[in-house]
Order: sequence, then structure tokens, then C-alpha cells
Amino acid sequence: LKDDPPPSVLGLERRADNDRDRLQTALRSAGFYDAVLDIRVDAARTPAKVTVAVTSGPAYRFKTITIASTDGAPLPGGDVTPGDIGLPVGQRARAPQVVDAQSALLRRMTDRGHPFATVAERRVVVDHDDHSMDVTFSVDPGPLVMFGDTRIDGLASVNEGLIRGRLPWKQGDIYSPAKVDRARQQIAQLDVFDTVRVRLAEEPGPGGVPPVDVTLAETLHRFIGASAFYSSEDGVGGSAYWGHRNLFGGAERLRLGVEVGRIGGDNGAARGPRGSRDLPDIRLSANFRKPDFLAPRQSLILDFQVASEQPPAYDRVATIGSASLERQVTDQLKVSYGVSGERGRVRSNLREYQTGFIGVPLGIAWDGSDNLLNPSRGYRASLLATPWFPYAGDTDSIFTSFQINASAYRDLSDDGRYVAAARIGVGSTVGASLDQVPPDHRFYAGGGGSVRGYGFQKAGPRDIYGDPTGGRSLFEAGLELRVKVTETIGIVPFVDAGTVFDSAFPDFKEPLKVGAGIGARYYTDFGPLRADVAFPLNADSGDAKWQLYLSLGQAF
Repeated sequence: LKDDPPPSVLGLERRADNDRDRLQTALRSAGFYDAVLDIRVDAARTPAKVTVAVTSGPAYRFKTITIASTDGAPLPGGDVTPGDIGLPVGQRARAPQVVDAQSALLRRMTDRGHPFATVAERRVVVDHDDHSMDVTFSVDPGPLVMFGDTRIDGLASVNEGLIRGRLPWKQGDIYSPAKVDRARQQIAQLDVFDTVRVRLAEEPGPGGVPPVDVTLAETLHRFIGASAFYSSEDGVGGSAYWGHRNLFGGAERLRLGVEVGRIGGDNGAARGPRGSRDLPDIRLSANFRKPDFLAPRQSLILDFQVASEQPPAYDRVATIGSASLERQVTDQLKVSYGVSGERGRVRSNLREYQTGFIGVPLGIAWDGSDNLLNPSRGYRASLLATPWFPYAGDTDSIFTSFQINASAYRDLSDDGRYVAAARIGVGSTVGASLDQVPPDHRFYAGGGGSVRGYGFQKAGPRDIYGDPTGGRSLFEAGLELRVKVTETIGIVPFVDAGTVFDSAFPDFKEPLKVGAGIGARYYTDFGPLRADVAFPLNADSGDAKWQLYLSLGQAF
């Protein structure tokens, strides 16, 4: 009532007396049942001064916690201990903790297949002699509930069998809320629904078994998109794509795209024997993904690309196709395996390659982080191994490439305001010399996803014309401190290091390229918008003095 002053000192004193009960209730809620309040009003001052003196007295503590069924029988699934529900004996007797413990007790019973359990009585006894509290919960567990019939509503063009294949239970299994949550997540991952609701019906079905209701709302299946970019080095570029999320009714996704880049910029600059870059980069692509292929959570991925591109290290014209299976083994673990084929021509300043390869990629990835675009805890790791077998062209060496990436995240403040993030990447090519490996199969460092501060592919050795040569092995590392200034604004100082080596494994005979800088983050509901400015600390002649990177999501 600060903005509504009383008409007199007597009115202020009455207000103070009315506050006494509320303050006593708050103190008892915090475990202080013998607290004494002395409230005094000094009307001689302007404005009047009110002093509340609190003598808290001893803190009362939990003495006994009793959890039993209403009929005296053992609780289904075994005893529930005070520690299980967050009421350990000896802690200060806070009232909100008792209320939270009741909710935790009901969750325990639900996890044991008793979603209709209730606390018939909660009895709290305070002993003023020994400053303690006894709490008793009398639980009516209700019936053991099984998964009944599953009712699916809201499907228009998606096959119902696809949805049922993603349910992690069978009719007759004991009810589990964790399985209900998993079903909701796995159905949402199909990316064909705007709304996914999975819940136990409130009324029992036939035989007294409540059914499970799955309510869905399909999203628009066709989509289009476009993007554009400009840089002083690469000129103007852009992309456009069209796609369908439910091509044949099984959430099959087809995406057709075209990317055009490097129109203008330094296209006319001479680059050794490779000459000028008179033509833009062009990439045509088609990608098809079929979920739950032959097994739940296993996707068939078909990809086809035709590319004509001129990155700093080489010029390439190639046709690339691949077929792979991607299996989500657990929520964290994903494996992929398949076959790819390519045919093309790759030209560097030192040599032109006619290439034809069959690859057999095998990948495994673990994501134990807490967020895809803005992780603050956990770690990630991935391994990709690909043997390459030549079948045409002028390269006859079989070689295998390996790449390992790992990153870790730690919340230093436990509230997301100070997060330390680190990453490391190692690559290796065995079975062939550097000259036998075409430039488009070599490792490169530099750029926004690599060593910031250096241009794309430019953190490494160069040829006599100043273009990157690439290497048979790679080492990269990065460190960031992500600091939230407000809920939506953050700053990120960072340092990156890395380069490539001629040897099959990193031997560190080549000096590491180091870049450092600072970034800004704008945090949105879907992820942080990133702007990083980086400076090369040991740049080569001709390198830019700084680089700017704009993106969605953290750098790693």
C-alpha cells in the first residue's frame, strides 16, 4: 500500500498490526515457529518510519517422516524414503518443502504405474519442546494401470502405422510417464506436425483400462525458402529450395535446391595456373529422407549433387551421389553407414586430377549436451571414417580418412550466465601420399567453423602462388567464455588455433595458426544469433586483418 498512504498515524499502526500475521506465517513457513516480532512506528519523522525487529528463535527441523498406504499394506514397488522425496531428516522444516515432497511422492507412484494415486492425508505435527516437526503422508496408491488401446486423432495424410511404430510401449505394458514423454518427442521428430499431444485418458476404457489419446495437427507439407549473401571477397550469392515433408504419406522429406555464389568479388583476379574465377560457384542438390526405414528411428538418406565450385584451394566440377542409413540408437547416440560415389575433375595450381571414387562412410556421434544451439552443460563427440576406393580417373591409391571432433561445456555459475566451452578436432588420412590425395579430399583449416580470424581454407600452408595446399592431417582447438550480460544480450571472448600437416598424423612441424576475438550474442527463443569479430595473430602476407562471422547458434 506504498502508493495509498493511510489518513493518520493510527491507520499506519493498524496496517503494521495487520502485517504481523503475514510476517509470522512467512517465518513459520521458513521453519521459525518461535519467532518474535516487534513493530514500531515513529511518526515524528517525515515520512514516518516503521521498524520491524525480528527475533527468529531456533530453526525447527524435520524429526520423523512417515510414508504409508492408507490400508497399512506395503506401497506398490517398495518403500519410498524421505530422501526420495526431498525431505531428509535433520533439515530445516520449511513448509514449501513439505508441499513439494507431496508432489514428488505422487510422481514416484506414477512412475510405478499408479497415475491415479492420491495423498489421502498429510499430517504435520510441530513439537515446541524439542523444536522439531513430524510429517506423515497417507497414500492411496489407486489401481496399477496398464497401457490400453491407443487412439490417434488428427491425421490427414500421414500414415497411422508410422505413428504407432514410434510408440515405445505395447498394449498391456505397465504405464510409464517416461514412455509417454518419449512417444511425444519421437513423433515430434518426424517434423510433420504442428501439435503433438500424448496423454492418458481420464476415464477408463473397456475392462477398466484407460486408453492413451494421441492428438495431432499436421503442418503444411510443402515449403520453399531462399537466402542471399554478400562479402567483399566472394561477391554476391544466394540459394533457393523447394521441399515436401510428407511425399508418400510416411513423413518422407524431399528437398531440391540450387546455390549460386561468388558473383563478382575477386573473380577476375589471377590465381596462378588456375587463372581467373570468371564463373560463379553453382551447386544443384536433391535430398530424400525416409524415416523408420526397416526399423524404428532408422532413416534412409539419398543425396545427389552436381557442383561447379572454386574455393581458394582448388577448382572442381563433380557429380556426387550417396545412400546411407542413419540410426538413432538412443537419445544421445547416433550411428550412420552407407556408400557414396563421385566422378569429377579437380584442379589446383600444381596439378589437375580426374577423379572417380567409391566411399564407404561410417559415422558415430554422441550428444550429451543440454541444448542443440546453445549448450551450457555436457559434451559432444563424433567420429567419421571413410575408406575411398578409386574406380576411374588418374588416381589409383586407396586411402582412408578419419576425423574426430569433441566439445565440452561447463556452466560456471549454475544459472547459464557464465559458460566455458572448449573443442578439439583431429583429422588423418592414411594409405596415400599428399600428391595422391585429390585437393577436395584433403583437410583444410580456417573460417567460421574452424580457426576464426583466417579466411576459408587459409589457416595452413600455401603454394608458391599463395593458395592453400591442404594436408593429410588436421589439428584444431578452440576456447570460449560465454557471458550473459542480460537475459538477451551476451559477449563471448574466444581464441582458436589450428592448421593442417603434410604427414598422415599431426606432427606439429607446421606452426599453428592462432586467431582471437570477441563476439556478441542475441538470445532468442529458438537459439542465439551470433556475430563474431576475429583477428589473426600470426597471419601470412596477404591475409585480411580481421574477419566477421554472422550465424545462428553458437560457434560449436
